[in-house]
Amino acid sequence: MAKQIKSFGMARMSIGSCADFHHQVMKHVTTATPAALHIEDKTEAYEAAIATLDSIVNRQRAFVSTKVLADADRVRDNAVSIIIGTARLYRKSPVAEQSAAAELLYPQFSAYKDITRHEYSKQTAEVRGLLAVLAVEENKAAAATLGLTEVVAALQTANATFEESTAARTAEISGRMAQSDLSSGDALDAVNDLYKSIVQVVNAYAVVQPTDAVNTFIDSVNGVVEYYSRIAGSSASGGSASEGGNEGGGSSQGGGGSQGGTDDGSDDGEL
Repeated sequence: MAKQIKSFGMARMSIGSCADFHHQVMKHVTTATPAALHIEDKTEAYEAAIATLDSIVNRQRAFVSTKVLADADRVRDNAVSIIIGTARLYRKSPVAEQSAAAELLYPQFSAYKDITRHEYSKQTAEVRGLLAVLAVEENKAAAATLGLTEVVAALQTANATFEESTAARTAEISGRMAQSDLSSGDALDAVNDLYKSIVQVVNAYAVVQPTDAVNTFIDSVNGVVEYYSRIAGSSASGGSASEGGNEGGGSSQGGGGSQGGTDDGSDDGEL
């Protein structure tokens, strides 16, 4: 009886377990050598398909820039609240110089009502406009009269930091575009089909031209199959064939799209 690589229900495994399974198989391919297994034309594609699956399993969901953006926005909110609130408060100041400064500034802040409640992008543009108002010489002097010079400087720094971090965020997104476009279902189908093709070739040679390398590889892979079939909650089947015949030995993996992966490229919800 010729040895054969067993098949099992891989469709029940998660995408991560499938990736690990194929890594283990690839180790045995390398040990046996593709030439000894007669699969030189399939090995490179199989390795590439495994690498693609790995990139999906380990796809980064969160952004490095998220905390910097949140911290900078907090400073912006506080600074804007103080600047506008101070101008509102000092309109009633008994000190003529202060009330005059407040009366000059406050009407110019009308365009920025509820600014701290606006989305990041809108607030960035509005803060840029507010800073331009405060940069006018007479307004700058009025802000100094109200003791707001350092607060305005803090707002300017925070908005600059926010804009830099926004650029970093867009760069992160751009860097992930190719990966986020990958479908886990398609990646699973590709790697599983290549594995199935390798199994068919090896099983065929095990019948018509068995060698120690082929038989050792089959034993090794069957150990991997047995282990992962338990993870999948199924049992491995097949494993021998009559001399002169070939049962195909193909894996019964089927459509990989149901193996627990996601192809929506979603991140941590912060984008």
